[in-house]
Amino acid sequence: MLVVSFTVGIIALYFLNIALLRTVILDTEWTIHAAIRFFAGFILLGISYFYAHALKLKNALYLIACIVAVDYVYDYYTQKYFFRFEIILHGIFMIIWGAFLGYFTAQYIRDRSGKNLDSK
Repeated sequence: MLVVSFTVGIIALYFLNIALLRTVILDTEWTIHAAIRFFAGFILLGISYFYAHALKLKNALYLIACIVAVDYVYDYYTQKYFFRFEIILHGIFMIIWGAFLGYFTAQYIRDRSGKNLDSK
């Protein structure tokens, strides 16, 4: 399931970049912004909330909202990317995709470590 969600996410990201942002390959700064959203979803939602239940959903969403808000404020002051609907959709996709991959990665690591312990 991990490979399927990664592959579907990459394909969806490719078409999302073409449809919304009208580019296939993003520049370095935009890639950093997308990675911040992806890893926030990966760690906070995928692993901490969905898999480990270490955070409540409300707290995880607050943390993600704070991270994304700081990133948008930075963009506003550098005037690199403005607050547009396309950018918000792209950020939401990156957070959701990160959450799915975080959950499936945690499951994969748990299952793999369980098999290694059983075989010894």
